[in-house]
Amino acid sequence: MSPGNSYFKDDEIKYLLKTTIERYGRVAIMIADVPAISTYIAFGYPENKARREKAIPQGNLLKNRTKRAITQLGYSEEQVRIIDWENEVEQNEGYRKSYQCIRDLYNTNAQFMNDTDETTKAVLVGSRREIDDMDTATKTAVHYLLSEFAFLDWASHFLGVEKVAYVYHKNWLVYENYIAGKYDGISKTTTDFVLLENPYETFNPIWGLEDENQGDYSDVLERIESTKTLRVGFTNYIPAFMYDADYNNFSGIFYEIIIDIAKKHNWRVIWTEETGYGVIVDGLNNNRFDLFGSAVWPTPERLAQADFSNSLYKSNVFAWVRPDFNKTNNDIKSNPTTRVAVKENDISDSIATSDFANNRQVKVPQLSDTMELLQFVADDRADFTFVEPYTASQFNEKSQIKVIQSSQEPIRIYDNSFMVKKGEKKLVDLINKELAILEENGTIEKLIKKYTGSEDVYVR
Repeated sequence: MSPGNSYFKDDEIKYLLKTTIERYGRVAIMIADVPAISTYIAFGYPENKARREKAIPQGNLLKNRTKRAITQLGYSEEQVRIIDWENEVEQNEGYRKSYQCIRDLYNTNAQFMNDTDETTKAVLVGSRREIDDMDTATKTAVHYLLSEFAFLDWASHFLGVEKVAYVYHKNWLVYENYIAGKYDGISKTTTDFVLLENPYETFNPIWGLEDENQGDYSDVLERIESTKTLRVGFTNYIPAFMYDADYNNFSGIFYEIIIDIAKKHNWRVIWTEETGYGVIVDGLNNNRFDLFGSAVWPTPERLAQADFSNSLYKSNVFAWVRPDFNKTNNDIKSNPTTRVAVKENDISDSIATSDFANNRQVKVPQLSDTMELLQFVADDRADFTFVEPYTASQFNEKSQIKVIQSSQEPIRIYDNSFMVKKGEKKLVDLINKELAILEENGTIEKLIKKYTGSEDVYVR
């Protein structure tokens, strides 16, 4: 946790601790307060003030917040360790050797120097402080980032474990590139990176709930029919559902079907929020919306947590790679340093966890659309991912780097369905009845052709 970073409030620290402990069993808190002195010097503070009035007090504040959270959650010192940088790290010979290696890489590798400088500069600019000489300030403040890299390289020895995973709430490109061996050709096997997003970061309320008084209804359908209001969550997923925020415009196969059903039953539709796939169940269970309006593939994990309509059409799913990568699925599995792009609780996560469990996962933010999985592959931030051919063809139309299938046979074949809260049988039955009519009168077929240009894109 970075001293002075306003993200780390009490509730956020508790969430990070609880979730990390539940997943991994143990967590170490790295508060690089001594390295942060360089950041405050870059901001223009004299070194003594940077230490005594800024970096160290801000670090102590984070330590105290963490200690309170540990006590409230009932964790032991074996489960949570707060690292004392000044006494445990700064003068340790192992860390100092690690730092010198990182500093040597910085001094000799132009790309690493550029990327670390740009990352550091973004922090300085983001502070909105007046800095007269940004280049000099960047060269001073980059010590903080290099210190973190050095510690993480040394952390498995320091903590006495085989491997550590650095946990953060957003992607850290320069570090992800570093552990993948982009700068020195050495893939780091003792360190990994985990993107851990708080649920509130993975959905974006659009209009919110106009009917805050939910009333006492026996099921969701009764509430919908009583209020004549259908509340829908969604995510951008071509061609099922597209939302253009700039023009406040919706379109897509699933969108038109929702509108068709709502008009028939004289319901108004409220698009309550844009939601990552990982928190759909949370949104349904907390009554933020009644129906998820984008296509969902009913995997075993999802079937245990929610109910689904009948399928509108089926999707074949393949692994996709860069042309210069061009390895088979068996080649991919045999190399654990090969990186797979996934979104948490998304279909990509499900396939990667079950079929490619030994590969390094690179997490894509949940609110990014599916195309971002392929963009990670094209940008060499990952080596492969999983999508259907239509998504890949749409991506290839606009991307300079094209992706190709790693095999001729699909890894999975999935249904595309609507998703509702577990146990809402009446709502599912109504949707299925309406889908049967739309299938019989040819509407679904026409919508597939309208949004894809072909009736043969999907298995019916």
